[in-house]
Amino acid sequence: MGGGSVPWIIYSSAMVNFYYFYCVDEDFGPFFLKFCSYFPYTAKLCLNGHEYLKRQLEKEQIAFEPLDNGIAWCADVARAQQICDQLSASKIEAFFRKWLGQLPHPFAPADRKAGYRYALSVLQAEFSLTQIWQKALYGRYFFEEVIRENIDLGRPEQVQLIFGRKLQKKTVASGRFRTRIITEGVNPSLHVYYKNTHLKQYHKQQGSRHGLRTETTINNTYDFAVGRRLHNLPKLREIGFAANRRLLEMEKLSHDCQVGAAAFDAMQQPVEVNGQHGAALRFGDVRVQALLTVLVMMSLQVEGFRNRQLRPLLAQYLGLKESDITAGRMTYDLRRLRLHGLIERVEGTHRYLPTQAGLRTALFYSRVYARVLRPGLSILHDERTAQTHPIANHMRRLEREVDDYIMEQIAA
Repeated sequence: MGGGSVPWIIYSSAMVNFYYFYCVDEDFGPFFLKFCSYFPYTAKLCLNGHEYLKRQLEKEQIAFEPLDNGIAWCADVARAQQICDQLSASKIEAFFRKWLGQLPHPFAPADRKAGYRYALSVLQAEFSLTQIWQKALYGRYFFEEVIRENIDLGRPEQVQLIFGRKLQKKTVASGRFRTRIITEGVNPSLHVYYKNTHLKQYHKQQGSRHGLRTETTINNTYDFAVGRRLHNLPKLREIGFAANRRLLEMEKLSHDCQVGAAAFDAMQQPVEVNGQHGAALRFGDVRVQALLTVLVMMSLQVEGFRNRQLRPLLAQYLGLKESDITAGRMTYDLRRLRLHGLIERVEGTHRYLPTQAGLRTALFYSRVYARVLRPGLSILHDERTAQTHPIANHMRRLEREVDDYIMEQIAA
């Protein structure tokens, strides 16, 4: 070797000192920088894009409601989105260089002059979406259904859809794919894993605000064949937000539960539109069930139906004489159907047509009552079937299990 020395690196355990600087920036808000005191003198920068957004909105005097990690609403949503899109790699780089010029760090001026400089790479990137619920109860309905119906999200075939990655047999055999439900107190969270990437979803509450939080955390950019250097941030952002949106797409059926809950609740309550009052259409009420069943029949009237056409059918369904239902009573029923949005008047006439939502609601009310509730209760209460029918047997087993559980808890 010519008598010269040969340097090499030996891996060993050591107590390493780190120096943390917690600061507040005019544009980026709170952040921290961590420097290692040992070679190769690594540094770590942690910042939050939500804090950057809040600072910019404050500068432009755009009203918004802050959350601890996001905003609940904003007076100019389009401008807020522009600000988020403008948080680029070059801005983060400039921010980092600005604070390197103000904070002490391992590279002295002579080192920097010799070309020793920090190069930013992405160690961890988190991309989140938060939907704020108008009513907290709907958020709870939704998330409970999400967990119940999507426990298989961690399977490789589902992961392929969420992250847009075609998984080979070798990857599936050696990879990490799973779903976890973690409960802290009464708040559950849904976790999906793909290699080193973690997708988390949970019901978020802050004050009176309730939202659904969906966030993808990329811990290794190579999971998606993307480099680590900061200039890859736009590609990582595209991957992260696309994963969030795909997950929500896959949960569309579960989302219907909160829409359905709102629709069902509205039907159970009186309604007032432009000063006109309409009574509730309560599920199971004999007259309401008859009214909606007849409404399905009236959907076949291409030109619409009149008050006098509805009365004989409704009377027949209720086992009454047509004279027992007055025109005024029929007008009352038509008004509540119209104010609940189930029918609409044909302009310039006294005819009505079911709306699309009205027809779907009428079909569902009628079929569930006639095909599920009524025959099911008949099975449970009829002496001829109460002892032998499978449904009755399952109900008795459920009762026994509940009773046994209660007795165990009392004994404990």
